[in-house]
Amino acid sequence: MEAEVTIIGGGFTGVAIARELSKYKVDVVLVERGGELAAGASKATLGHIYTGLNMVGSMILKSVVLPPGTPLTVEALHDPKALITRWSEQGFDEWRTVLDELHVTHRDSHLLIVAKDDEHIMDLEKYLVLGRKAGGVYSDFRQIGRDEIFALEPNINKDVVTALYATNQIIDVFPPELVMAVAENATQNGTRILLNAEVTGIDRERHFQTVRTSNGSIKTRFIVNAAGGWADKVADMGGSRDWGLRFNKTQFMILDRRLNGLLNGTVRWPNKPGRIELVQTRADNILVECGTYDATDRPDDTASIREAILRGLEIGCSLLPAISRHDVIAAFTGVRTFNTRIPGDHIVEFPPDNPAFLNVIIRLPGIIGALPMARYAVSRLAAAGLELEPNEHFNPRRRAIKRIRTASFEERCRLAVDHPGFGRVICRCEEVTEGEILDAVERGARTIDGVKFRTRAGMGRCQGNFCSAKIASIVATQLQQPIEDMTKKGTGSRYASARREARAWVSGNEEDHA
Repeated sequence: MEAEVTIIGGGFTGVAIARELSKYKVDVVLVERGGELAAGASKATLGHIYTGLNMVGSMILKSVVLPPGTPLTVEALHDPKALITRWSEQGFDEWRTVLDELHVTHRDSHLLIVAKDDEHIMDLEKYLVLGRKAGGVYSDFRQIGRDEIFALEPNINKDVVTALYATNQIIDVFPPELVMAVAENATQNGTRILLNAEVTGIDRERHFQTVRTSNGSIKTRFIVNAAGGWADKVADMGGSRDWGLRFNKTQFMILDRRLNGLLNGTVRWPNKPGRIELVQTRADNILVECGTYDATDRPDDTASIREAILRGLEIGCSLLPAISRHDVIAAFTGVRTFNTRIPGDHIVEFPPDNPAFLNVIIRLPGIIGALPMARYAVSRLAAAGLELEPNEHFNPRRRAIKRIRTASFEERCRLAVDHPGFGRVICRCEEVTEGEILDAVERGARTIDGVKFRTRAGMGRCQGNFCSAKIASIVATQLQQPIEDMTKKGTGSRYASARREARAWVSGNEEDHA
């Protein structure tokens, strides 16, 4: 393949840059090591696009990556000139328009930071001081008492005595859906995407570079390194660097959808350095993120530990007492990336020895500032010589997959008549039909996770135990390939062989299984 720009990495950063470049007549290829986009950290996030009070809490959390002994002052935790600050402020205001253009499900959510004892009340005072000093949207919240708290959230801990309250500062999204929507719009406007393409090397010639991957090579002029947790390895292939990467992980739990009426927004205990304790509504489930930011040396250290899940759930129950471990339908670990040179900010720059290789090293929260970040990255490419002739055919809009679950009775009937697949439910937990799965394949789904990210099939109580075989069969039939070639998430995750091994294990361990 040949391209003017090759983007390495298919998370929020990579697809946002691809969509921004698709506004111009630029030949772009995006490569992703996984079998689907959003395969890394982008799928394991809160799904919050936020500002204001939540960002004040992020300032407190940020102290975990500051040098030991650094005081918790607004000067140390909030730099108005930093890229992360500027892009987060701009991005929050821009996302609503883009979410509507891309037809992405989203909703506003309120935030309550609650206190039940003197220690918590002292923690709230830190928010008040930091918010006032930062000013603007960061001070746009108020302290409320018990009556107002329980009018907003009647099911939270009854010992809560006061809270900080903010509205219109959180937009809830389902992260994989957003990545897919941005990528779909980029491909509609000319971007090509290459999956299962782990970068194995970069060769540099005088006027071009060659990106070697496990799925072929690309001759390209410019390279954008948006590889997230693997960006340091990719950077070493393309030039020199004076930064490294550090990683922290934390535990998430998804609760059964039948509990959704218990919570109306986001509720959290006050942040402490290195800890996060919250329960939140998301597009379709309550999400619990409670625990510590634990250091790890691997970006793929995503195993869930039983003890960490139980500890996190205990904290979650302290916020929302009605939940229990029987309500947890899935648990996962999110790994966050920080650079070692300026851990509180992003790095977007060319190394001194390669003016055609742009490192884009993003620290959380990356989703909020992704739109202005993408513009900045494209402007850097333009300054380096990339010609940006506007694409007069650029269309910012994308239609979403039709959802039977949210459709009216009349819409369901019409869809089933026009396309019989919409009358056959495949995933009972999430009410996903064959028609939706076929649409997902048409949009690029090649794996079981690819269908899940686009339709939520397999995300319910049974976690795909009843529907994944049917999904695999439908996708394999559409792609005209043997079902043995179907994978869960790309190379190294063959679905049929995994099912056979699981059945063999159960039959050989019936007593243990029982």
